[in-house]
Amino acid sequence: MKAALRGELRCEVSGAEPERFLNALADAGTAYWNAERADAFTLRLSIYSRDIGVAEALARRSQCELRRLRLRGAPALAALARRRYVLLAAGALCFALVAASSLFVWEIEVEGAESVPEGEILRALAGAGAAPGAFWPGWDAGAIANSVLLDVPELAWAGLSVSGSRAVLRVRERIPEPVIIDGSGRVTASTTGIIERMEVFSGRALVSEGDAVCAGETLVEGGTARITARTFREYTVSAPLEYVSLAEKRIKTRWALVLGERRINFFAGSSQTPAGCGKIVKEYPLALEGVFTLPVSILRERIWEYEPSAAAEDAAALAERLAETLRERLASELDGGGELLSEHVSSAESGGRLYVTLRAECREDIAVYTPGTGS
Repeated sequence: MKAALRGELRCEVSGAEPERFLNALADAGTAYWNAERADAFTLRLSIYSRDIGVAEALARRSQCELRRLRLRGAPALAALARRRYVLLAAGALCFALVAASSLFVWEIEVEGAESVPEGEILRALAGAGAAPGAFWPGWDAGAIANSVLLDVPELAWAGLSVSGSRAVLRVRERIPEPVIIDGSGRVTASTTGIIERMEVFSGRALVSEGDAVCAGETLVEGGTARITARTFREYTVSAPLEYVSLAEKRIKTRWALVLGERRINFFAGSSQTPAGCGKIVKEYPLALEGVFTLPVSILRERIWEYEPSAAAEDAAALAERLAETLRERLASELDGGGELLSEHVSSAESGGRLYVTLRAECREDIAVYTPGTGS
């Protein structure tokens, strides 16, 4: 019981004659017990934890080495309790910081915006007091949403919600007013082509099937129509056959801490990318998605030095990449409303560049309705 209250320290003493250490303890009146021999030069024994200073001094005098193995009893429990108190205090502090941070909005998202730029909506939110770092319990969500609707007339509805430190503004855009057909408009050709089929819903047709028409030409007066035509498109693009290759020489990593708008670099010098180097930046925010977000993040920058050298493109591979670019342009202009009938791709080299041409025959609706001034 006495050892448990005072604390029992299990030790290991090693040396040429570890018995001299036991004799020194006895001469100094220092209690020990449960002494046992581990090998010819090592003894294990227990002492009171308060006598460790005396024991270490006697071990040195006896030309022995003393090593602590384990501590038992009240002192050990007290030390464990102190460590746990520190952990509990640290946990409580972290919880308090997270709880306090959740009262401020650090992340704002906009959902439902398609044609209206998100930046314009975020500026309207900031003007209404809903900006990153704002104290959201003081917000009037309805008033903020109405303010956004007044500043962005292209929106028909807006609703603001907050979860933790993340705010979401959901919006719905206004539906454009339908074009009113009053009999004074006309149908023109969107591009040059040969008419294959005409469906005139109203008005007077000025052309017939089989006619060749030019872009902008009037096809129907005073009405609407769907006019299908064969169209012919030609695109050309070029790229150099030689380029500058960047060979990596050396890579280094540097770190920085971002606190709100302030950045703290953990490296010497400027945060600018050195001349003749490239940089890749990755950010690690202090956040748990859907729970909390703090205005704290760690930045990792990978800086690599490179050495430029001349290199040549593979002409066939380059031609295929350029042809694919032209096909994407054609698909974008057709926008799902046309059909590709045939295509022909050709390439030629001139002046150190590769020229690729795409000629395509398509079938598409070329009718464009233009409202008139009315009667």
